Amino acid sequence: MYHIKNDKRAYASVELICSSLFELLKTTPFEQITISDIQRTSTVSRSTFYRNFDCIEDVLMLMCDRSFDAAFKRAEETGEEIRVAVFRYWFENVTLLETIVRIHRTDILTESLRRSELVERYFRPYIKDETVFDYFSGIIASAMVGILSTWIEHGKVESEEQVIQNTQKAFAKLVTLGIMGKYRIKK
Repeated sequence: MYHIKNDKRAYASVELICSSLFELLKTTPFEQITISDIQRTSTVSRSTFYRNFDCIEDVLMLMCDRSFDAAFKRAEETGEEIRVAVFRYWFENVTLLETIVRIHRTDILTESLRRSELVERYFRPYIKDETVFDYFSGIIASAMVGILSTWIEHGKVESEEQVIQNTQKAFAKLVTLGIMGKYRIKK
């Protein structure tokens, strides 16, 4: 996990580390990036890296947390539906998403979305029961990650609109087949 102190110097170091990892990802597969690479590119010391992060995956986690926050903020600012804003954000910022999917660490995305304070703020007023909210956020996070992962696995050939339409059709099929909702398949 990342553990960033609340001071300007720590924030500046973290920005350098995140920017460096992002730049490295443009030319180097994640599996080949080392802390030494990040250190050289960012000009921060190894001890500074470890003061803020336990491992490189933690940098991805922070970047992912920030991405969901940016997507939710976008929804607030533009008035877009949350799901549309989230899809649009990830379509425009695909490098991080591709990396997470390629290294089989979609758990980072799932946990990031579930931890988001904005998920709490947007959906908590509608779901008072703590247990139900936990299931709800798990379902939302898993569905979102599944959709984004499928888009990456398809080679990103579908447009934003096609992904949204295909998702709507898939959810409608879940209801029709009785997987979600009160309907049952007749024998």
